[in-house]
Amino acid sequence: MGTSAMRRGRATLLVIVSIAAVSTLTSLLARSTIAFPNYGQGGCIQCHGDFDGPVSLSGSVFPQDSKHEMHLGAGNMNTDCDLCHTTFGDDPAMNTSAGTPSTPGLGCAGCHGRDEGAGLGVLGAGLRRIHTDAGIAFCAQCHPDDPQTLVGEDVLPPYYGSPDTNVDSSCNVGGTESWTLNDDRGLDNDGDGLYDGDDPDCGVPCPEDLSGNGQVDFADILVIISAWGPCGVPCPEDLSGNGQVDFADILAVIAAWGPC
Repeated sequence: MGTSAMRRGRATLLVIVSIAAVSTLTSLLARSTIAFPNYGQGGCIQCHGDFDGPVSLSGSVFPQDSKHEMHLGAGNMNTDCDLCHTTFGDDPAMNTSAGTPSTPGLGCAGCHGRDEGAGLGVLGAGLRRIHTDAGIAFCAQCHPDDPQTLVGEDVLPPYYGSPDTNVDSSCNVGGTESWTLNDDRGLDNDGDGLYDGDDPDCGVPCPEDLSGNGQVDFADILVIISAWGPCGVPCPEDLSGNGQVDFADILAVIAAWGPC
């Protein structure tokens, strides 16, 4: 083989090796990141529609037909923008955001993930399990190491109970996890198909704690007053079970007064 041919052969081999190296590196990087880094960039938007829109696969009706309004509105979740965004108006990231002085930024995972323990950190494993059970199997391609046993429904996502959002109960105590207009259920945080009080992890140890602050106190009386009158089902404020929110329910709160 002539010198020229040998040089061409080496050059061809170098190109092949370089392509293989780049391919391997790309694969490794892909495995080290989450499948959908943002809500909109090829991620949640494919099935759940624009964040400012009304699309819901489960038929939920959002305030002002907008998932964004449900998260942001002062009368709704009232979530600080910096819990979801890194810069104003950007595409929300799954696991990072600017955060606030009191709450580190974890992006969507701040509400849709929990610390699964064992040094795993905050994972959206429960949410992925819901998708898997719905027949969406590709999550496991990038998240094969999700634990088989997840922490219970009663374990709070990192943002819950912070001063930067109205959401404070993973068991939906006081309705602080349900903000759609036609569904009183909260989230199935551990992905076991059971919601709120139907999940044994939650139980109902203190139904009089309507505010979800761990105490039976004046906050619960205020919740009762705000719901005063006839009520439908469910109606957690109707502690007496007489179909009305009235003085009987205030008496039930007084009888259970103190820490739960």
